[in-house]
Amino acid sequence: MARQNINRGTTANDGTGDTLRIAAGKINDNFGELYNLLGGDSAQVTTKMSLSDNGLIFKGLTYNTTLGFVEGSAAVSINLPNESGTVALVGGTQTLVNKTLTVPILTSPQINDTSADHQYLVGVSELAADRTITLPLLTTNDEFTFNAHTQTLTNKTLTSPSIVTPKITTAINDVNSAEIIRLTPTSSAVNEIQISNAATTGVPQVAAVGTDTNVSLGLSGTGTGLVQIQTGVTYKSETVNANAQAISLARTMSIFNLGTASTATLANGTEVGQTKTFVNRAAGAVTVTPTTFFNGTSFTVKQKGIVNCVWVDNTDGWMLMMPKLYTSS
Repeated sequence: MARQNINRGTTANDGTGDTLRIAAGKINDNFGELYNLLGGDSAQVTTKMSLSDNGLIFKGLTYNTTLGFVEGSAAVSINLPNESGTVALVGGTQTLVNKTLTVPILTSPQINDTSADHQYLVGVSELAADRTITLPLLTTNDEFTFNAHTQTLTNKTLTSPSIVTPKITTAINDVNSAEIIRLTPTSSAVNEIQISNAATTGVPQVAAVGTDTNVSLGLSGTGTGLVQIQTGVTYKSETVNANAQAISLARTMSIFNLGTASTATLANGTEVGQTKTFVNRAAGAVTVTPTTFFNGTSFTVKQKGIVNCVWVDNTDGWMLMMPKLYTSS
């Protein structure tokens, strides 16, 4: 209903204004409309709501709730949605449903687990500038990868990775996914291969190491295949400069460098097929006495001479490869 104004006439008591009855009716109608707006009943104004300079006040049984407004620097409009619900407040603990956040700034976000009794707490580090995290274009469901979590990675390309003690189950493949190195584990293994690089003029090493005192290194082909050496072969040697010296079994070649006749001893070999080469480049002959010797008791390496022998077993012992060319006793 529009507001009804009382016609007071042109001048006092000129009889052109509303009668007292008509004026009283307009007053009642105006007040009835206000009562309806403020209390919902034209007979009684609400006792719960009131207006003040601070805003609209709702009077509760114990506390009052004031809906206030902050004066801005320009005119603003606040639009409430066309639906029933609860207004979300900054400090209130509330659950938001079907909300789209555009460019939100989150501080210490927490994500509930399935049963909502624990949370994932998302921590951050201090940045020197803004950083962009780009998620991949997924074609199916997937999960994040974490440092300490046990996970299986598929179709990952690692560029210049630093890997500490990797565990490789079966093989290392080439760029075409063909096996280039196959690994076969042994139950309760204690010995392994050690690969070492080298500095300038040095020699890279492939060695057998482990907890055993003596560890041999095996190379083999498959079936009737043989081990092929693609370049020349050299043997690590020892130089014997003392008389009655025990020959090293850890060196394939022993070079005698004494100026007079001398003797040496040779212990039993450790592997069937083990070979020893003796070179005498000194002036005196060298008499070598093996612990077990198939061709007698000892053999002599003459001046400028070379002797080759091979370990057969503990029964036959060391055997000269070409006994007719050497002096043995």
